[in-house]
Amino acid sequence: MSIVVESTGVIETVALATSAKVGDTVKLIFRALDDCEPPYTCRIISPGGKVLLERVLRDLPDGKPQSAPALQFTAGAAGEYRVEIWMLYGSARGQATLKVDEVAG
Repeated sequence: MSIVVESTGVIETVALATSAKVGDTVKLIFRALDDCEPPYTCRIISPGGKVLLERVLRDLPDGKPQSAPALQFTAGAAGEYRVEIWMLYGSARGQATLKVDEVAG
């Protein structure tokens, strides 16, 4: 199962889970709505504003056979995580918000 997080731009962000809780490993794939050429830069920002991950991707992980593996990070706090992705040498961009819930208990 997968969910589309609140996403804007021509590169859509999809989380490979039905929900995310603190401590979960979150896996993300991306769908380009227009023709986009690699490389891409992806940045994940925590609810506190800290950059958790910034990586240059040679191929867009899109979940299809033979695609790059999903981008993953561990959610360390509850709140809204920002995901930014853009073409390194172009104008295609995407921004997304992923909500992570507290652990029930």
